[in-house]
Amino acid sequence: MADSLIKSLGIFLFLFTFNSFLLSAQTDSSALNSPDSAPANYTKVTHQVEHYKPQFITDLPGKIKETSGLVFFNSQLWTLNDSGNQPEIYQIDSANGSVLRSVVLRNSINTDWESLTQDDSNVYIGDFGNNAGNRKNLQILKIAKSDLLNLEIDTVKAEYIYFIYPDQIHFPVAVNKNNFDCEAFLFYNDSLHLFSKDWADLKTRHYVVPTEPGRYKAQLVEQFQADGLITDACINHRGNIVLLGYKNTVRRSYTCFAWLLSAYEGSAFFGGEKVRVELGSALHLGQTEGIVLKNDNTGWFSSESIQAGWFYEPAKLFGFNFESYFEVGGRSKK
Repeated sequence: MADSLIKSLGIFLFLFTFNSFLLSAQTDSSALNSPDSAPANYTKVTHQVEHYKPQFITDLPGKIKETSGLVFFNSQLWTLNDSGNQPEIYQIDSANGSVLRSVVLRNSINTDWESLTQDDSNVYIGDFGNNAGNRKNLQILKIAKSDLLNLEIDTVKAEYIYFIYPDQIHFPVAVNKNNFDCEAFLFYNDSLHLFSKDWADLKTRHYVVPTEPGRYKAQLVEQFQADGLITDACINHRGNIVLLGYKNTVRRSYTCFAWLLSAYEGSAFFGGEKVRVELGSALHLGQTEGIVLKNDNTGWFSSESIQAGWFYEPAKLFGFNFESYFEVGGRSKK
């Protein structure tokens, strides 16, 4: 009886603390630092909604309790921790979550690493987390895959891509109340495509940045009403895209979701078919933060640990199969 009561109190504390925070963060649609106007190619959302129960694989060890991105290449699954952690990326076992290898970026600090993506030769780290909306040092780290795959070294050197948002003029501090946070990007057609995490209006905006080291003004391409906070993105060789996210609903029930994008023209990702997949409650899934989509439309997503008082949920790894939903939505048109 005592154990049951303690568990119930822990669950209540988690829901009250975490959902109250998200509610206060997501309800101010007139918050500072929002874009002055929507781009001409704003996309109205028309979509279908599906429900899916992901496959729990394993809890993740404390070393990667703040997992915030995933990438898969050479049959290896890699992740990283977000802000304030060591400048390391970790190869993990996709079956039991154990850390197989750690690689240090010797010329970097982890300001707010949030996402991983790749091209044929490189891995990219998105150091563009911006909860306060006032960062002026947004950057993407570029690492050669050949260095990561070299088992004789445990440190690598990154190249840097610096960028600014074309629609951000002012930089006031607006913690979790701005539209210039970002935790998601992917590589497509020789460019990096970023998706904003808009706390103020729950939209996401699609920006494009070159892959070559240098300083750039990102190109704003399109936006749409994501109805939630986008925390990661991925694409497979079939051109299918998944945007991962979470939302605090009107019932104060913190839920996780994925947007599946396909059958788009060029790089207008939001103009094609869209399927929203509701994944379930964060009480069971955790805070969804990283995702990988393989060519058969299966993959993994990870969630970071949650601490609310003495209530603790470890970081987790889940598997999924979205093939049937992409069959409904269609295929991309490159």
